Amino acid sequence: MRLHTVTDGCGGDHEGGLTLTDAFGFPVLATSALTQAIGFLYRRAEVVLDRRAARRNADEERPPEVVPAVVVGDPGNPLDFELERLTAERAERLDSLVELLGLYAENEQLIDGQDERLRRNLGRLRAVLEDVYGRRITFVGEERPASGVRVVARAGDVHGKATGFRGGRVSRLANVEVEHDVEVVHPGGEATGAVIDDLL
Repeated sequence: MRLHTVTDGCGGDHEGGLTLTDAFGFPVLATSALTQAIGFLYRRAEVVLDRRAARRNADEERPPEVVPAVVVGDPGNPLDFELERLTAERAERLDSLVELLGLYAENEQLIDGQDERLRRNLGRLRAVLEDVYGRRITFVGEERPASGVRVVARAGDVHGKATGFRGGRVSRLANVEVEHDVEVVHPGGEATGAVIDDLL
């Protein structure tokens, strides 16, 4: 298991360990790898929007997703998200970005790894999907944790025990990132990033 924890007692204003640069930046990739990344993110966005619009039932049989080699880590199941996380604002942003990126998804000859506008929009699409899925989506060559579960826990004053993430039985292959943001830990209090009961 790969577990990355950050326990911050300064009450800093950040979410999921992402700065604005991290959230909206996108790596410069070779055209073939960038094509894979675009296809992956575009299909994920379509799944999210289709489910929200009830165009497809969550239990409907689908062809299994093939995760391209450009994705690092485990991005999770495409249907594994809570609709409550898809707010109206996020859905609107997804709709807009899917429309913008559809041209590239359908015309691969237009893809250019040096196209800054394209990479900026891909970064925005990824940021929305990460918020919806509660997971990081990381591509080759990036200096960020691999794709996997991202947990953000916030607490003000801690007098007893505060744990950012507690897992019962967790696979050793899992990749979990936990950020536990605590303002003040009082005497006798305890702030822990993560507690795992049993590694499989």
